[in-house]
Amino acid sequence: MDMAHHHSDFHSAREGRRATKGVGHGLRLISTGLRLAEPVAAPHGEWDAAFTKLREWLGIALAPVPAPRAPALRKVADWARGFAAEPAPYFAPWHPVSPVMLQGGHGPDLPRADWVMSYLFEHGPGSAVRGEPLDLALFSPHPTACAVEREGEAPMPRLAVLEAMLDAARAESRTRLAIIVPTRQRNAMARQLLLVDRELTREGTELEVLTIEAALGALLCSRPRWDGLIVMPELRSIVFALLGEGTGCKGAWPMLWCNLGHEASGALVLATSEALVEPGARLPLDAPVLMQALALTLDHAGMRSAACRLHAAAARLRDSGVVTSARGSTAPYAKTVSDAELVQLVCAEMQPGHRSAPNWRALGDLPVTGTVSTPVNLNIVTSTLSPSCL
Repeated sequence: MDMAHHHSDFHSAREGRRATKGVGHGLRLISTGLRLAEPVAAPHGEWDAAFTKLREWLGIALAPVPAPRAPALRKVADWARGFAAEPAPYFAPWHPVSPVMLQGGHGPDLPRADWVMSYLFEHGPGSAVRGEPLDLALFSPHPTACAVEREGEAPMPRLAVLEAMLDAARAESRTRLAIIVPTRQRNAMARQLLLVDRELTREGTELEVLTIEAALGALLCSRPRWDGLIVMPELRSIVFALLGEGTGCKGAWPMLWCNLGHEASGALVLATSEALVEPGARLPLDAPVLMQALALTLDHAGMRSAACRLHAAAARLRDSGVVTSARGSTAPYAKTVSDAELVQLVCAEMQPGHRSAPNWRALGDLPVTGTVSTPVNLNIVTSTLSPSCL
């Protein structure tokens, strides 16, 4: 293990949290353009048309960042390499990444990052319990961010990466957390947690370390008792499959690939989808995944108002019974539409009634129209558009 690198990223992540902890709410950064690494357009017509329509409806201008490699990228491996150093994230929810790929550890087709997280947010007819949606985040350290601490033990996530995942969960108000590990890693993970910044496991956060065998029953429930799971890479495919089976959400989830950064949410380098598919499989247009991935990317880019608007429009439609085949419903009043039609309805803002949209922890509390919950004294507007985009 490279101890110099370990201590460097550990201290930079912790100091980054301390530096931003004292910042009040009097300063807000607003971005006027979405910076994405090229290529920006989806390779599939349906995806590209839906992505373009959503951007136009939101009034989002793109600021493409040229990729350092040739534009004719043919394989996932080509666009996956080197994104850790890119100044802008790559947006590709049309590329499904199987959690099985994380078992290999260092495969050439595996995008590079420090950790990954995907989201299961389900609130459609019949899925909410006591009005609360199913809101779960699934974190994993990247295999390359794990190292053997002691001879004979399994690789463990570097302390800075473990803290970053806990920090990201706390930033999303996820307080019921579980870390799922193979049996031989349980003691090592318990030792690792003793070194974690106490602020991340403060009172009010329920944190348990479980072996995969002990977690099986709870993972197969329609409503898992946790709102955040940190899963070792080699177990991610099992946990993902069990959650899909238990909750009935067997389709794709939006997936983010992050590097250590100075903010709790880390530095986003890549947005894909996660699904149990064969390598190279093509994912048909999945409007819920596209909209959720775009909302997450906008939020990371400082465009929270647009992210919340997109989420609220899609959520109200689903609450009214409008669903797709991939995210269906057993409710008698549910109406199944195509994914392209769902995008059209969202952009037409065809949300009947005035019910408030359910909050999604990944975006925080939705702003109330006409009110400001926290005073903002100064706005800094940053324009990322190149002259060709104006």
